[in-house]
Amino acid sequence: MRVPATLLLSLCTRASPLAVRPAIGASRWSRAAPSQLFASVSGPVYTADDEAAPTVTLFTKEGCTLCDKVKDTLREVSSDIPHSMVAVDITDDENEKWFGMYKYDIPVLHLNGVYWAKHRLEAADATAALQAALDGSFEAQKGEPNAAKFEKEKGATPKGATPKKM
Repeated sequence: MRVPATLLLSLCTRASPLAVRPAIGASRWSRAAPSQLFASVSGPVYTADDEAAPTVTLFTKEGCTLCDKVKDTLREVSSDIPHSMVAVDITDDENEKWFGMYKYDIPVLHLNGVYWAKHRLEAADATAALQAALDGSFEAQKGEPNAAKFEKEKGATPKGATPKKM
């Protein structure tokens, strides 16, 4: 028996084990659209044995296939240059700042807390940056995305916001 999606969504209430987290900007426990049925992917991906090893922060969300490719690339080089990786789900309520900045550009990577790269990563580039982090010579890279700043500068109105009166 097939259950209509509208019925399944109507079961998603605060008391239901099927309750879902609303998208940023949505009311706390409103009826969720099918695209909002997701789970957080925040947390450690893997940890290096050496506490002094560099830490890569991957800004991501569930279903990001480019993020999976970046994870695979970093996992491959981890045998040559040990490092830890932590995922930050930009759609989590507590990560609204990162969502505002990176919503159009995931995956975004930070290395030891500073901006490193976005979209794609080659093994050679990963190795070079991780080695620079080990040597203490890694610096923040140019081109960090900031969608919120861009939207504000261009006068774009985020979905659900009130447009500016001129």
